[in-house]
Amino acid sequence: MSAEMSFEIVTDSTANLPEAVIDQYNLHVLALVFNIDGVVHRSYIKDDIADLQAFYNMMRDGKVITTSLPSLKEVDAIVRNLFEQGKDVLYLGFDSALSGSYENTSSYLKNLQETQYPNCKLFCVDSLAAALGHGLFVLKAARMREAGASIDEVAKWAEANKRSVAHWFTVDDLHYLERGGRLSKGVAI
Repeated sequence: MSAEMSFEIVTDSTANLPEAVIDQYNLHVLALVFNIDGVVHRSYIKDDIADLQAFYNMMRDGKVITTSLPSLKEVDAIVRNLFEQGKDVLYLGFDSALSGSYENTSSYLKNLQETQYPNCKLFCVDSLAAALGHGLFVLKAARMREAGASIDEVAKWAEANKRSVAHWFTVDDLHYLERGGRLSKGVAI
């Protein structure tokens, strides 16, 4: 990796990237938040490996779990710091059809950049992907940056190729997808 990277990449914790990849490519991760029985948890904490087995066991045990968008306070702290350093930012967000995270975060970032950091570049791309499909999309962008591509080139690639990422995932229970509004009750049945 070059000593001076031309821009920074920010993404959501839903990319499910291993800590080693996050560190290797100097990625900035916005944690989505979830609530279990009234206790708020962050989906990503730097250098803290989540106990996903415990999380899934709580789901199976019928715990009430709700999710929320990344905190705008955290979004502001991470990206404002990058802008203060004169860095350009590429935000690769979680699929907007599955969450309001992309719309909320990109809207906030665009306003922050336009009103306070007009000399810094900002590109926001809805990856149209989730889970490791999103992660692989981010990884490709990071590898392009590492190879010397500019923020303009990577953002252009991301926009042109986001509909080409094909990935599958399965669930063993549709209850939470239905309860969270991702599926209608009829489809879930």
